[in-house]
Amino acid sequence: MSATLVAKGLAASRGDRVLFSGLDLVVGRGDVIGLVGANGAGKSTLLRLLVGVETADTGTVTVSPPGATIGYLPQEPDRRSGETVRQFLARRTGVAAAQEEMQAAADALAAGGSGADEDYSSGLERWLALGGADLDERADALAAGLGLAVDLDYEMTGLSGGQAARAGLAS
Repeated sequence: MSATLVAKGLAASRGDRVLFSGLDLVVGRGDVIGLVGANGAGKSTLLRLLVGVETADTGTVTVSPPGATIGYLPQEPDRRSGETVRQFLARRTGVAAAQEEMQAAADALAAGGSGADEDYSSGLERWLALGGADLDERADALAAGLGLAVDLDYEMTGLSGGQAARAGLAS
């Protein structure tokens, strides 16, 4: 899916320190952008704003089409207790959320809910677009290609920092 990300008038601050303001940005298919600045300048904050992990002080971020997904690799993987590498990959790629959405629509469809067929159809389309149908097969091959030589049913919290970083790359 081809997508465009548009940021208009973004501003972010930490306490009384303004990191940036009036920031406008358009990123389209095939664009390659470098983000350079001193430590503490707001690079990570900007990236978190663009993917919706944080909210800007002012300004807007839109993605077209609205259902498009933006990948984001944080500096530190978000490891959750009890979560396997496989579950981490499903969560980070959006497949897990799409599957939950699809299951809720299936339950509503079974209960005869109005509009549930459309909800299920769009949920299935999103799950497929995110690669839910073959995530397990691709995950095994990708993890091996990145040198992540662990069973994907191993818990994320048991991985070394380097292994967790590779799992993040795989996501």
